Amino acid sequence: MASHYELTNEFMTLWALMEDGNLDDEALAGAFDVATEDLSYKLEGYCKFIKNLESDIAGLKAEEIRLKTRRQTMENTVTRAKEAMKVAMLTAGEKKLPAGSFTVSVQANPPKVVMDEQYIENIPEKYLTHPEPEINKKAMLEDLKAGADLDGLAHLETGESVRIR
Repeated sequence: MASHYELTNEFMTLWALMEDGNLDDEALAGAFDVATEDLSYKLEGYCKFIKNLESDIAGLKAEEIRLKTRRQTMENTVTRAKEAMKVAMLTAGEKKLPAGSFTVSVQANPPKVVMDEQYIENIPEKYLTHPEPEINKKAMLEDLKAGADLDGLAHLETGESVRIR
């Protein structure tokens, strides 16, 4: 059985011979039938391979979601446990306590900005940052489909892809 690369080369050779007129119709039809059967068999193998990979990908995505949820739950538990420890220590009037092989302390965090003003219009310009502009390709697509002339700026292209059913 030929590899798909060999089959592709066979098809290209057959097409070239046909275009040059160096191959009679019967020989050409027979060669294409054999090559097409081989190619069909190879394509079936590829389809099975792709379906298996797609199944694995779906399973991995589900596992990513499950693990992310589990991680977030654990992070929230750590946050709540630390808060409970802080409340207990402050209630006891302690800032630092030995705890077996650990030392637990309540310390001040670095300062952070808390906004009193909620309207961005009232914030001075020097405290604002502006995002970089982005191209709205969706709007361009709609305009190009409607017949807009964006010559030198953008154009439509249609590609091809393999669909397995």
